[in-house]
Order: sequence, then structure tokens, then C-alpha cells
Amino acid sequence: MTLSGRHWLPGPVEVDPAVLAALADAPAGHRTRAGEALAARLQAGLRRLFRTTRPVMLTSGSATAMMEAAVRSGVTDRVLSIVHGHFGERFARIAEACDKEVIRLHTPRDRVLEPEDLAAMLDGPPVDAVTLVHVETSTGAVAPVEALLPLLRQMTDVLVIVDVVGSLGGMPVEADRWGADFLVASSQKAVGAPPGLALGVASDRFLATAATLDGRGRYLDVVSLHHDAEAARFPQTPPLQVAAALACQLDRIEAEGLENRWARHRGLRERLEAWMTDRADLTWQMPAGRRSDTVSALRLPPGRSARALVASLEDDGWFVGTGMDADADHLLRIGHLGEATADQLDHLLVTLDRSLAA
Repeated sequence: MTLSGRHWLPGPVEVDPAVLAALADAPAGHRTRAGEALAARLQAGLRRLFRTTRPVMLTSGSATAMMEAAVRSGVTDRVLSIVHGHFGERFARIAEACDKEVIRLHTPRDRVLEPEDLAAMLDGPPVDAVTLVHVETSTGAVAPVEALLPLLRQMTDVLVIVDVVGSLGGMPVEADRWGADFLVASSQKAVGAPPGLALGVASDRFLATAATLDGRGRYLDVVSLHHDAEAARFPQTPPLQVAAALACQLDRIEAEGLENRWARHRGLRERLEAWMTDRADLTWQMPAGRRSDTVSALRLPPGRSARALVASLEDDGWFVGTGMDADADHLLRIGHLGEATADQLDHLLVTLDRSLAA
């Protein structure tokens, strides 16, 4: 049994049959010896994936759960949310739902925050934290996180919280080298496992702040989650089947080689760029140099409906994404992530050629 090669959503992704088989091979319980061994195996694999020596926290839920954990445990009063699109805005709304004051720094939907834009941050009131999305899957944008983080460190003493949901496993994420205070991710998207587990890495600075804050809750308390991760144990009853599948997928990533995996994703984006070269009916949402290796957003011409195109493709067994929010009917989003190959992408592009010509 092999991957169908027909799933090109921005997430969740099509999961390899070997990983799906691992769902049926989960331990009887998370406190059994097999369950404890699974937790330790996950901890080792996740540290390699994040490129960190620090404990990697996990809890049941989507990445949104870990986003809320970061806000509850890291923001005292006020947060600056850098908004490149839907998921930057989600971070802001989570903070507001947690009774934090939010200052938004918006960028146009066809660009991201650049290092020279950071001066705008100095004009506002002081904040406790900054939230930033590495890959904004609503627009296919990649922010220059590695260039932004040192400048954020120079300009302010705030905690920096970065969403790497759309990049982890498909693009370079260097937790220790970057020095962000909190990274948020999940088991799906480019990681290539089933959805159901939220992942996070916290710095010592973040943990020191968290220890002073009330209102962290219990289930999403970063201090508690970090303590369990440090001991390589599950913080509560996890979705054991998903945990077993994630462990299997981490082994597969190790076998492929993380740098090789990044290169494969980069090659898929480059293949799509080559296909776009001769097209007059589609335009890139993002400029060259700011396009994600995992998700591409293509703008349809006026009068062409993304919803109708996606529905037609789905009728034929192909899955791609529409845009989000105001761009819902104007963008085609292709998720070339997880276990996708160049041959599979070529088949999709032939199908798109036919559909766009219809």
C-alpha cells in the first residue's frame, strides 16, 4: 500500500501507510513500561526534529492548544502580535480571549515583516511578548525569523513566541540556534503524522516568567508541561495511538535525514515555481524569497472561483485548499509537504493544467 499522491491540502497531510499501521500498535496505557518507553522515544525524536537539547513539551490537542499555553504562561498584560495572515491573527485573538491586551502589527497580505520594519515596534507602549508566525499557511509566506530574532533581542527584552506549525519537519527550524523563547508546533503538516498532539519548546527565560504568573491553568500550564517533558513522560492520558504513529514517523524522518527532507520540500516549491513560469492565469501571492517550501498560495484571475475549482478537483479525488478569510474564493493553496514527492506533484500539476483550461 502506498500514498495516493492526491492530497495537497495545507494540512492535515496524507499519512504514510506504515505510520497509519502504527496506530494499531500503541501501548495498553501511558503508565505501562511500554508507554514510558514510547514517551522517552518521542522525547529523543522530537529533540532531533526541533534541533534542541531542551525538553519538548507535548499535550493532546492541535497547535492552538500550545498557542494558548504560551499566552497564558508567558504574557503578563500586553502582547504584540505580528500579523501576516490568518494564523498571526489567531494568535492575537487567543491572547484577547485570555484577557491580554493585544497590539497588532499588520503587514499587507502579499508581504511579511522585514528586519527594517522593526522600528515600528518602538513607537508603541511596552509589551511582555511578541508573537510571530514562521510560515503563514493562509498566504504561503515565510517570515525571515532567523534575521528578525536577533534584532528583537537587541530592541526589547520581551519574550518571543514563534509558531513553527507550518515549517517544522519541512524547513529549517533551529530551536537552540534561533534562541526564541517559545516554539509552537503540532504532529501534522510537514511532520507527517496524524493530527492530535501539540508540541512546544520553552526557554529558561520563558519558564522563569511563567513561574511568576497566576492564571496559567492546569492542563496548559507550561511549567507543568515542561516538568513532564524533562522527565520524558506524558503529562496526562495522551491519544496513545497518535503518539505511537508520531514516534514511527519520527523514525522515518531520521532515516530520510532532516537536511534531505528539507531539500525535498525545497525542491517541491522550486518545481511549482518552474510550472508557474509560463502561466499567465495564475500569480504568486508572495514574492520570490518569501515563499514557503511547504505551502504555496496562487491567486486566480478575476472571475475564476477558487471554491468551484477546489470542489471540481475534489469530485475527481484530488484535494487542494482554497484561500482563507477575504481570500477564500481567490487563492488556491497547495500543500506540498509531508511525504509528497516530485513525481506526485507532477501528476497534480497535469491535473491542474486540465482543470484550469476547462
